[in-house]
This record gives sequence, C-alpha cells and structure tokens, in this order.
Amino acid sequence: MRALALLALLTLPLLAQHGRYLSDSNNPAIGDPVAIAAGTKLFMGSCAGCHGPDGGGGARGPNLVRRSLWHPLSDDAIFQVVRKGVPGTDMPPTKLADDQTWNLVAFIHSLTGPASSNPVPGDPAAGKAVFWGAKAGCGNCHAIRGQGGSMGPDLSNVGGSRPLAVIREGIVEPAKDLYYLGNEAATVVLKNGQTLRGVAKNRSNYSIQLVDTTGILHLLQMNDVKSLTLSASTPMPTDFATRLSKVELRDLLAYLAAQDTRAAESKGSPQ
Repeated sequence: MRALALLALLTLPLLAQHGRYLSDSNNPAIGDPVAIAAGTKLFMGSCAGCHGPDGGGGARGPNLVRRSLWHPLSDDAIFQVVRKGVPGTDMPPTKLADDQTWNLVAFIHSLTGPASSNPVPGDPAAGKAVFWGAKAGCGNCHAIRGQGGSMGPDLSNVGGSRPLAVIREGIVEPAKDLYYLGNEAATVVLKNGQTLRGVAKNRSNYSIQLVDTTGILHLLQMNDVKSLTLSASTPMPTDFATRLSKVELRDLLAYLAAQDTRAAESKGSPQ
C-alpha cells in the first residue's frame, strides 16, 4: 500500500484484548472451539445480515467489535441482549435455548480477541504474495520482522494485537471516524526552501517529527518551519475494497492475522 493503508488501524490504541469485557463468564462455552463453531453458524444464519459476517457492522446493526472496544459488556450482559433484544431498536428478542445462546455469546466474545487466536478463512501464503506484491504494495510502507518500508507502522504483531474486523476495517475503510489522527499526512516547507512530504508524528508547538515518503525520519524545530499543511483526510488509499478481489482481500487478511510475534518466537521462524 503505497500510502499508509493500515495506518488508521495501527495508530488506534488497543483498548481490548481477548476476553476483555467488564467481566468474564465462567460458562464453559466461552473459549470452547466447538461452542464457538456452533455459535458461528447461528451468527451467520441470524445475525450477520445486520451486523456483518465478521461483526464489523451492517446496514441495520452496529459494529459489535468496535462497540465492545469502546463500551465493554460482560458475557452475561451479551447473553441478556441476545435473549431479550434491545427495545426501540432493530435488535429483536430470540427464542434460543440457553446452550445455543451461550454458543452465540462465545462467538461474539471471540470476535474481540486477537485475529491470530481465532480461525481465519483464506490462504496466508497467497496473502503474503498480495502483501509484498505490486498490486497492493503494502511492503513499500510497512515492515514485518525487519523486511519492508518504515513510513508506516510495523505490522509484525498485527494479528496478535488486533481483532480481525479491526484489521479489515483498517484496509477497506481507512478513513472511518478519523482514526488516523495523530499521524496525519503532512507537507512541511522549511525556511531554507526545502519541502518535505510524509507523515507527521509527535507534533507539538515546538517541534515535529516527520517520516517522509522514503521512510527517513526528520526531527524538525518549528522555528525552522515556514509552513505546515496537514491533510484534512486520511493519507491512505481508500480503494482497496475494489482494487483487490474478494479472494485477494480474504487471503491478505489471513496473512495479516497470522502475524503474531509470540507465535513466531515459539515456532522459531518468521511467518
């Protein structure tokens, strides 16, 4: 991604990890692969039409992953929402049995965990080719374990620290809700006539750090800056949903989901 196709996703502080709710239930379905698989079928059949297949939101239902990051819910609270619905909204009550409801809760719970800890469809090897290939060009700006560009954030642990829906959103909707703020695209004109373009980092009234388009970090004093122009929109391409085929996007997500530094260390080899 010649600009910062994942900048939004990686500059966002991670507010939730696997199972990070107000409280965790002791119900045995939580974390059980069999229960999660059963909950997946229920979700795809009854919930995905409104909330999206990965919980990332749809035409009628909110983004379950983002909502849990900003407004954590306990597993018991999710159970009650599934069973009783939400009055005044499009969320209806259900007549699921207790065990079915807990299976669904287990799946929803798993959505907010790191992508590497959950089954992800797609071919990571094919996704690797997409990431490093010219069509997406992710490696021009992003590095994975020392390989790649330095203009964008390092993605070596993206799968170990971000839910799959958040990774996907960072690719296909990079400007959503202005999550890139704090790493804005910037043009700096210095008093000596030099013009620098790149990404502004750690900006204050006294200094600015700018990573230019070649990945070089410039430490600048504001006294030396003639003008500073910050982009009013994301510096990232916004066409990856159409630039990449559905299969390419799926495989790219599978590759990124596999990027977990702890798993790589245990295997003793890079992904």
